[in-house]
Amino acid sequence: MRFRHRFTAGLATLLLPLFGLVGLATPAHAATEATATYAKPQDWGSGFEGKWTVKNTGTTTISSWTVEWDFPSGTSVTSAWDADVTSSGTHWTAKNKSWNGSLAPGTSVSFGFNGSGSGSPSNCKLNGGSCDGGPSVP
Repeated sequence: MRFRHRFTAGLATLLLPLFGLVGLATPAHAATEATATYAKPQDWGSGFEGKWTVKNTGTTTISSWTVEWDFPSGTSVTSAWDADVTSSGTHWTAKNKSWNGSLAPGTSVSFGFNGSGSGSPSNCKLNGGSCDGGPSVP
């Protein structure tokens, strides 16, 4: 009986640090992944139509999304649909509407806008992460 207790205690002493390391290596939650891609379906010289498509490329549902980008000076959004678009200087932010924020894995949503000027977006962020599919903030 005494041998069994010592064996169990010794085994626990050896395995406890191993289980602790495994626990540290496993993330507390899976990071969602998504992409945001930009297209310019129409260009009429002094203005254009811009379109962003947000796609959930991960394995968990995204409950909301925010796309951020910069336009060069002289380029701006004049009207938008299917997202709430705001600006601070040349930095633009688009947030989902109440009805199109949830994206199941593999699904996508698009929003568009009319713009003035001739610049293209840069420094894109999706939910605080990279627009090209890197991890995002849950």
